[in-house]
Amino acid sequence: MIMEPLVSVVVPTKDRPACLAAALESVAAQTLCDPGSAHRVEVVVVNDGGASVEDVVADAGLDDVRLIESPTSHGHASARNTGIEAATGRYLAFLDDDDLHLPEHLESAVAALSGAGADLVHAHCLTSERRLEPGEEPLHAKAFFDMEFDPGLLLVGNYIPTSTIVCRNDLAARFDPSIPVLVDWELLLRLVHGHGWRASTTGRPTVVYHRVADQRSDTVDATRIVDGFDRYRHGYQALIERWPVLDDSPIAVLRKHMTDFSDVCHERLVRGDGLPHLLYERAFQVLSAAHAGRVELAEVPALLHGTLAS
Repeated sequence: MIMEPLVSVVVPTKDRPACLAAALESVAAQTLCDPGSAHRVEVVVVNDGGASVEDVVADAGLDDVRLIESPTSHGHASARNTGIEAATGRYLAFLDDDDLHLPEHLESAVAALSGAGADLVHAHCLTSERRLEPGEEPLHAKAFFDMEFDPGLLLVGNYIPTSTIVCRNDLAARFDPSIPVLVDWELLLRLVHGHGWRASTTGRPTVVYHRVADQRSDTVDATRIVDGFDRYRHGYQALIERWPVLDDSPIAVLRKHMTDFSDVCHERLVRGDGLPHLLYERAFQVLSAAHAGRVELAEVPALLHGTLAS
């Protein structure tokens, strides 16, 4: 009798074979995948139109792994959905090909799902400015996204990277490929505030979220950078309009502060001044502190502007 997978890990990828190899190695090292474990973990790799990674997947050391290769690229959201549709596990876990799961990630997430009676849990994550090797201790990494789950804070912005999420396998857990950016935030808003999903956190940093500075930053077309930031600004505005809150509520005020700050950042980019690395992470810490009452709302604009000097 073939045992049903407890967790299906969905890994989209495109033309990053070395990163993918490290990501899959981090899954193979999960305590839930130990030879003596009573649970089965399935991995679904979706190659979104990139060069074949058949050899990378074959060498990953995973007992239960499938590769789905698309001849053309349809984007991250569609690639994840393809993996979700093929997944047979009771729970879904997500791992971007440039991130890593630390060994106890799946085990602690499944325990939190069972113990909290939740539909979705997220781990805390460590943000690394350089690429780690599997098994390397992330001693230098910073815990920017170490907030407890808060549905109100989620209405301000996203603090839950996709690679930290483990949820029940349900038709509702599909990404929206029709929107160009912020598909992870849209999914979380829809599940929590649209479908009433109960969410929680493991409270443990079990994911490494890589935010490595682009070494080609001096040669990247400035117009592309501005256009990319514009897509973020418009995407943010579209989602806060889709999920309205009471005018003059603290959440509405924080959204306005974030929108105004994005406009300032856009003006800097147009001037060619550039933005500091990890700006969003530092800015969101300000918003989180204000939402929790540790910072007065009136102080937020000045504190946000201060992150530009980081």
